[in-house]
Amino acid sequence: MSWNNGEYQPKQKRSDEKKRLILDAALKLFSTHGYHVTTAKAIAAEAGVATGSFYRYFRDKKAVFMGVCLRMEEEIGGSIFHFGRQMRQEKCPEKEILEKLISFSIKGHQQNKEFHREVLAMQILDPDVAEWSREREERLLNGLLDFLQPMQSSYRVKDLEAAAELMYYTIEEISHRAVIFDSRSGEDRLVKNLQEMLVRYLF
Repeated sequence: MSWNNGEYQPKQKRSDEKKRLILDAALKLFSTHGYHVTTAKAIAAEAGVATGSFYRYFRDKKAVFMGVCLRMEEEIGGSIFHFGRQMRQEKCPEKEILEKLISFSIKGHQQNKEFHREVLAMQILDPDVAEWSREREERLLNGLLDFLQPMQSSYRVKDLEAAAELMYYTIEEISHRAVIFDSRSGEDRLVKNLQEMLVRYLF
């Protein structure tokens, strides 16, 4: 067996499928009932596996919560810059690429927004989730900076590292306000103004 932070890394396809079922069930129950109410037994039942099977893949409830977090990061964070680079290869204008990346980020928050709310709460309550959140933030900041650097000469801003940080936190905060906390201005208006603001800032 290979363990990573309480998560078993399966080596057989059938085992990998069972692990996926557990993660899917955990996402559903954490989103519906929250972390503290949800139990390992309930996750196993939702996944259609024995409770003992749950513990073959995850050390405890915390490990499966972190497993869901990591999977979502891979699905969203890993693909956003790949999507942007594809647009560059297709010779799309940089302003359009930036607008699309902002839309991509918003859609990432729209997916499973109840789970995003739970993650925000757990960042305050749990040191392990807080640590993962800081590490995720660093990975995304580095990814954004790497993505921006090849086109630096086309930007108005000179301090690209500071610009990437400003852009990241602005997009993240507006994503939370527009999607997770229900903006008073409405999601569409807020996102449109965010796109216009960052395009003017960068170009």
